Amino acid sequence: MWFPLFRNTDAMPPIDSDEEFDLIVVGSGNGACGFLGECLKHVPEDYRVLVLEEGDNFFFTSDITHQNGWSKSYANGSAFTLHNAVTPSGKSVLSGRARTLGGGGSINYTMIHESSDWLVKQAGYDVDYWNDCKKELNASLDRPDPLAAGYQTPFADFIAENAQQVGYAPPNKDDMIQNIPSLSESKSQSKRLYFFPTQFDMFGSRTKSGVSLVKWQKIKYRWNTKVVGLEMDKKSDSTGIACNGVQTRNKQGVDVTYKVKKDTGRVLLCGGSQSPRILLNTKELAGNEKIGQRVNDHVCMPLAVYFVDKDKASVVGATDNYESLFADMVIDGKRGKGEAETVVNIDFFSGDVLRLIYLISSLYLCYLPFNSFKRLMGRYPIIFTYLANTIRMLLTAIISIITVLGRFVPFLPRSIKVTTALIKFNASKEGYYERVGDKIILRFFEDDRDYDIAEEAINKNLAFLESNGVKPPFPIRYLFQLLTKIPYRRGRQVRRYVRNFAQKTLLSEQHLAGGCLLGDVVDKGLEDSAKTGQVFGTSNLYVADLSIVPLPRVSTQMTAYLMGHHVAKQIYSTKKNN
Repeated sequence: MWFPLFRNTDAMPPIDSDEEFDLIVVGSGNGACGFLGECLKHVPEDYRVLVLEEGDNFFFTSDITHQNGWSKSYANGSAFTLHNAVTPSGKSVLSGRARTLGGGGSINYTMIHESSDWLVKQAGYDVDYWNDCKKELNASLDRPDPLAAGYQTPFADFIAENAQQVGYAPPNKDDMIQNIPSLSESKSQSKRLYFFPTQFDMFGSRTKSGVSLVKWQKIKYRWNTKVVGLEMDKKSDSTGIACNGVQTRNKQGVDVTYKVKKDTGRVLLCGGSQSPRILLNTKELAGNEKIGQRVNDHVCMPLAVYFVDKDKASVVGATDNYESLFADMVIDGKRGKGEAETVVNIDFFSGDVLRLIYLISSLYLCYLPFNSFKRLMGRYPIIFTYLANTIRMLLTAIISIITVLGRFVPFLPRSIKVTTALIKFNASKEGYYERVGDKIILRFFEDDRDYDIAEEAINKNLAFLESNGVKPPFPIRYLFQLLTKIPYRRGRQVRRYVRNFAQKTLLSEQHLAGGCLLGDVVDKGLEDSAKTGQVFGTSNLYVADLSIVPLPRVSTQMTAYLMGHHVAKQIYSTKKNN
């Protein structure tokens, strides 16, 4: 038992220079948590596990995991950093990743699985298998029923009622497994509402997320430790290249190589978007041209901000900041062009504008006018952090002045409560990692299909979104549109916004997936379960995170957990061929 990690948050438990591990896990995000939660159920007590995390000790970033501070993650350089992501033509895409224990699951909200039919297509097995995996994982998370009376806030119920008025089907118990929904494949409804449980208790503490899946006292953990390479060695028995160790560098610039046990040890990549880059930087694996391919992220388009009507303002509270419901609509592909249908998701945010200020000041950086400056933020993420915090402080000062004046000037509000939303959908064309350097190419709006989807989704939902609040006064609305082009009217305003977004203000949902796909880069394990997630051409190197599947059509948190859970289940608990 290695309790010193939790008894003294500043001190890392010692590791002897000659110590070898049964398993070294690179990254401690969603995939790692899903994997370790399942793995540790099936290994002996003396099974030695080391987890390497690039970010800070979780103790020092855990304030952002509280429901009252989740949006602070975007302004916290220790927990969130940008990718160097651009389009093929060089336009910057604001796209990032989590760097903290639990990964995105320690920051984000939405709990929904991809459909089991989709999982069968991407990873094999059958629907019953994936439903069982979901049941096992969801039971570990032990979430309450989000459909129970009183679970949703009054304002979330108000949004849901408005959605149903415009044709969205209400949440369906049949879509739930252990109280967590899965995306429906039903063709009878093209517009659906989903309620999902949050990971918080009544006091806002995040009590059940990826972190809670793992018995951390059973492992050793190194934070502020960046993986700089893999130590590879060709095995004499021709079973593949073995990974003998993981080369790291800490914040002080000290290089350390951690070793796995010869012949029996495994190295598992769970770095999410970093896993393809680690493989690309490993010269022994460079011959596989499929590494770093079929990469995608959700196009994320903020929509108009509305003031909460004064009759509803009293029921809008801190837990409405990220509503625990979302809507999705299916947009059919055009016949004759071979286009697949696209699922568009709508997320909702409400509350006092000062509580949403971290989200606003970070996401709206995509509206900076100079693309070259945004590319600079991708190369040097610290610029993003400083700029977001500067904008936040300025906005906070302005809003505070308005609030104070509201006590004396009758037509100014004493507090500003707003409601807004964003849409997200899979870009029609998948991207790729450049094989040299650190660029990720995202092909947002390279196809006319992306323009069509965005315009149709916004046009069809503007009236619904306006029903959740009231338009701001004209001067505020005019200034907002001048800076962002975000529409309040259908038609020309929507078309102008989509064109402006595609050319100048690209933003992703920070849900990068793909690059190490099952069947292309890693083994599906259909013939030998012990090889599930194993990198082709290697004997003991595995991947178990969101990079092994294409981008899901909904928020990715649960799919990432599930990939880790699935790989561990096949390696450690399935008897066939092990």
